[in-house]
Amino acid sequence: MAINTSKKLAGILVPAFSLRTPGDLGIGDTAAVRDAINFCHQYCLGVLQLLPISETGGDNSPYNAISSMALDPALIYISSSAPDKVPGLIEEHWRDLLDFDIKSAEIKGPIDYPAVKNRKHFFLQKAFSRFQLEHSGEYAELKNDFEVFRKDNKNWLPDYALFRSIVARKDGNAQWTEWEDGLKNIDSARLLASQDKELQQNCDFYAYVQWVAHRQWAEVKAYADERNVQLVGDIPFGVSRFSSDVWAHQHLFELEWSGGAPPERFFKADQFTALWGQNWGIPLYNWAEHERENYAWWRCRVQQVSKYFHGFRLDHVLGFFRIYAFPWTPEKNQIFTELSPEQAMELTGGRLPQFMPRGDEEEESAEHNCQEGMGRLKVIMESAGTTYVLAEDLGVVPPYVRPALKKLGIPGFSIPIFEREESDRSLLPVEKLPVLSLATYGTHDNDPIVTYYEALVKWWHGEDGHAGWLEIQRLMRFLKLDETNPPLTFTNELLYAFFRALLSSPCWLTVLMITDLLGTKQRFNLPGTSNASNWSERLEKSLSEYTKDAQYAEKFNYLHQLILETKRQPDSISQTESAKFSSEKFSSAEQPA
Repeated sequence: MAINTSKKLAGILVPAFSLRTPGDLGIGDTAAVRDAINFCHQYCLGVLQLLPISETGGDNSPYNAISSMALDPALIYISSSAPDKVPGLIEEHWRDLLDFDIKSAEIKGPIDYPAVKNRKHFFLQKAFSRFQLEHSGEYAELKNDFEVFRKDNKNWLPDYALFRSIVARKDGNAQWTEWEDGLKNIDSARLLASQDKELQQNCDFYAYVQWVAHRQWAEVKAYADERNVQLVGDIPFGVSRFSSDVWAHQHLFELEWSGGAPPERFFKADQFTALWGQNWGIPLYNWAEHERENYAWWRCRVQQVSKYFHGFRLDHVLGFFRIYAFPWTPEKNQIFTELSPEQAMELTGGRLPQFMPRGDEEEESAEHNCQEGMGRLKVIMESAGTTYVLAEDLGVVPPYVRPALKKLGIPGFSIPIFEREESDRSLLPVEKLPVLSLATYGTHDNDPIVTYYEALVKWWHGEDGHAGWLEIQRLMRFLKLDETNPPLTFTNELLYAFFRALLSSPCWLTVLMITDLLGTKQRFNLPGTSNASNWSERLEKSLSEYTKDAQYAEKFNYLHQLILETKRQPDSISQTESAKFSSEKFSSAEQPA
């Protein structure tokens, strides 16, 4: 869908898993997303951006999903106060919550994924068992709806359900390469399932779970429509090599290589990343096979996310042009940390990390990459229909990518603190940021602005203090604050200046990470790492509860004022209300508390 850049909007980015609602089961869910929609509506935020909501695997990363099509069962809303949200669930099932020795309202701290998944699986199993047995008029209609869902999703759901059933039989081991030969191949596995009633029953259960998730997310989108809030989803560039997609469509993937990103100037999480780059472990695409099948898998993937979102972000759009690839999987990274390129080549048969299918050094190769990438993105846009597409074009960006995106009408990303004037390294004036872009201070991969500023102050007062002083002056000029007297701590004045700079940009869409809106240091992910803390951080309370806290409500109200002043409110906000707010220049706009 073509984006109307004359109608500017503002939004927030928040992972669904990080949200809270009273009585949740230890993770954000669809009820929490509804609460976030209410929050956006209250403060005239026209966009709510989420991370991927696909089913995650053992590392809990939404960017390494075990299915590109299936919704995450962990995000299903399950409550004794609304059992109808899960057909088959009744209130008496809730007594079994005591079996887990928890009280849901008291679940604090980060997400305990094994516990969360066990709780939800337990209730879904109970609901499914009852759903199968009931035959009343209400259930007859629900069962018909379930069968329609299965028919509408027959191009991916049966393979996924079989994969999940086998994983369950293997005690959660999704590494299909370790399964016995009869299960490594989709055709032989289907034959086995046709003769195994237990597998068939489990396939029905996993299809039921996806139907429940589908019903809830479809309701969330309808609710967002009522509140005039656009939901923006996320399609990761890759999927886990131990996903149902790779298992069922092995010919579509190149399993000998692992996709990632080259070393970057600004991101050096550890010694390996600084030396070699980020090794994500995702398999590469066999683009020739995708093209031969008219990109059926990609079309299905795009159409799935379009059911639940008004727009979506294409993660790592650079990979559609060329992908940085490693000839080893991430578990071998430490072997290469201390090695020279020559030593690494001895272990890999003469291969080193490189761009594939080709690099951009030669003009002809770069042009070839550009044309191939544009062709693939055209397929994405065509498949998206009325759902709009955004492109995450960050990292080591070839010079042809952003012109190609502009030609296609796809907004890229503008992160002001990274956009520089080449002559003196000053931050690009906000007025020069492109209209067709999403402006933000960071994605889930970046430091919050509080942490970013505190690092600048530390640099300013460290051994290389002069360079730090020059950088902090550049920031003050960008924010239009006194560059001769920068604050030593992160203040509300600084926070509001960041707000003002972003929303005053010409960019079609401006998005604040929820932690930047709150002014906190929480991180949801540290790129290039894989540990229990990644993807498990949660907000301290629900967004509704934050609005009742004076220190946060002040920030929300200030942002609300800026949205109206910069005319970024959704169309549902009346001109009278907009004019009223725009004419009221409350003093904190000049001198924030």
